[in-house]
Amino acid sequence: MLPKDMEAPEGLDYVVLKDLTLDDRNHYLFIRDLEEHKARMEGVPTEGEIMQKARESGYWTADDEDVDERADEHIAFLEAEFKARAKFKSRQNIIKLQIKDSKAKQDYVNQKRNNLKQQTCEYLAHEIASFMLLRRVALRPDGTPLMPDDSTYLDLKENYLLLVFYLIYEMMGEGALETVEIREIARSTEWRLTWGLARENLPSIFGRTVGDLNINHKMLIYWSRVYDSAFESAEPPDADVIDDDDLFDDWLATRDLERNDSHHNKRTSADHHNEQGHVLDGEYIEKCVCGSKKRNIGKGLGEKTPHAEHCSYGIWRSFSKEEKEERARRVYGRNSTTVRKILDSEQDRVLQKGEIEEQDLRGKKTRSMLGMSTNVTSVKR
Repeated sequence: MLPKDMEAPEGLDYVVLKDLTLDDRNHYLFIRDLEEHKARMEGVPTEGEIMQKARESGYWTADDEDVDERADEHIAFLEAEFKARAKFKSRQNIIKLQIKDSKAKQDYVNQKRNNLKQQTCEYLAHEIASFMLLRRVALRPDGTPLMPDDSTYLDLKENYLLLVFYLIYEMMGEGALETVEIREIARSTEWRLTWGLARENLPSIFGRTVGDLNINHKMLIYWSRVYDSAFESAEPPDADVIDDDDLFDDWLATRDLERNDSHHNKRTSADHHNEQGHVLDGEYIEKCVCGSKKRNIGKGLGEKTPHAEHCSYGIWRSFSKEEKEERARRVYGRNSTTVRKILDSEQDRVLQKGEIEEQDLRGKKTRSMLGMSTNVTSVKR
């Protein structure tokens, strides 16, 4: 359904966009390459040539380049700082203004770059090829083409250009679902049954060739194989871990760490019985927002550029109470059901008695189940 505020021909409330096939994509690439060649022959500059002229004229500055390269990372850093300063409203207000200012600068620079790109042969070729592709896949609800002839196409392009660009955007996006939705499908019982029976014959599952699979199909295949690796693991995670994306991601990360460290005989996470624990006080910030970390790669001592004053790389950041609770919940979730039952029982005993020595809290059997030493040395006080 078209947006209500979108100007469109009378009676056109719905447009059907067919999934792009391999033939559609090849047609787009052919038209794009052909039109780009034509544009170059006619003297339309390339993106590289346009940017070079913009730098020489001073329209595109070093500050614009810096914002273009680092804005996303800097905004992500500020947003993390905003969450970490939940107790300090005045500091949060300052960070909020910094985020707003950074996004405004990014929008301004993006607009400048887009204005430059629109003058290039690459953009012109992409626009023409996209229009041609839209004519192939855009249908009315009754299944007839939205633009059956050149006159209809030219009318839409001349009088409803925003509508055309909106449809192109939706077409190129291929109706991509959110990752959380894809993952929910990939681990569902109904899909696991279908997937298990025919995962080696993908065309039979989707009713189309592999080349005609869209982004949703490909992402579903990817996550299905990820869950395969979990279900078929020697020690698969519990069902409640699989159903929780955060806990499952932690399980995957822990498993990868175990594999990477196995040659050092290190254990970085809990097995079926061992207890899992982590320090939750804080962390050293590893994100560099001034670019020094990247520039210092390969340089020796005395050659490295120091980080700028506003860059917080290497600074210790204490976790807030909320962050500690969230991390504790995620670490707790890595433990198996057996270990969690033991921990819950111990917590209840501590709450009842207020204070209890570990040798009284955990017996020999429990310590053995948790992978701990069963020897207890008495300490005289």
